[in-house]
Amino acid sequence: MTTRIPRETNGHGRDEGVAQLQPRRSARETAENSPAAEVMGIRVPREARQERQERSERIARVQPREQEEMAETAAMSVPPKNRWQVLMVEYELLDSSIAQIMQRVWMSGLVLISLSLAGMAYLSVTLKPGLEETLRIIGLMGGVGSVLALAWWVMERRMFTAQRVAEYRRDEIERELGLRSGLYMTFLRQSRRLGSSRDSALARQMSEGDDDLQDDLKDLALSPAGKSSLPAFFSDRTLWSLVPWLLTLAWIGLYVVKM
Repeated sequence: MTTRIPRETNGHGRDEGVAQLQPRRSARETAENSPAAEVMGIRVPREARQERQERSERIARVQPREQEEMAETAAMSVPPKNRWQVLMVEYELLDSSIAQIMQRVWMSGLVLISLSLAGMAYLSVTLKPGLEETLRIIGLMGGVGSVLALAWWVMERRMFTAQRVAEYRRDEIERELGLRSGLYMTFLRQSRRLGSSRDSALARQMSEGDDDLQDDLKDLALSPAGKSSLPAFFSDRTLWSLVPWLLTLAWIGLYVVKM
């Protein structure tokens, strides 16, 4: 027969095992909490661990809607190093918008002038003068043509307002990026309207404290490219603004001729 020797499982043995583990844990905690471990980056300070835990809990409590708003705000903010790229894209869009506005003004103005002159020529040839019916037809056609011309004038004024706003913003971008072409065009247009005697004051106003830009504008005013033989009255905006009034006078003249 085999005799089993009972294993000693008294409480004194367990106490010794626990007592042997406790010094190991105490030594590890002591090593982690030592100043040398903090300097070498082995442990994270207790305050930092607690702050990190509080931050994670605070982020977890944020509602989904607030998280979306935070993401949109982060996406909309442009880093400073990429700001010039955004300004260049905006500059190209503004330049394209200015060109499209001028194209719309020219196309719509030419269509209005062509239709009005064609109608006047047809009525002047086909209708006999001195008849009451002739005067009525010319009065009706002239009234409709004049109303359309005035409506186009209102639309043209709004398009020129949008163009001036785009040019103003384009000039701001050119000042920030150090560009010159749009500023030169604005300077020449305003100097022609104000007169050459105020070129220095206008250059100082447009430069906004930039000495290099001020000197460049003054040099442009003195150069042959800055001299214009046409007065400010013959600017494109002024001429297009006179078109509906000239067409209205033409209809009135045709009515008087056919009386």
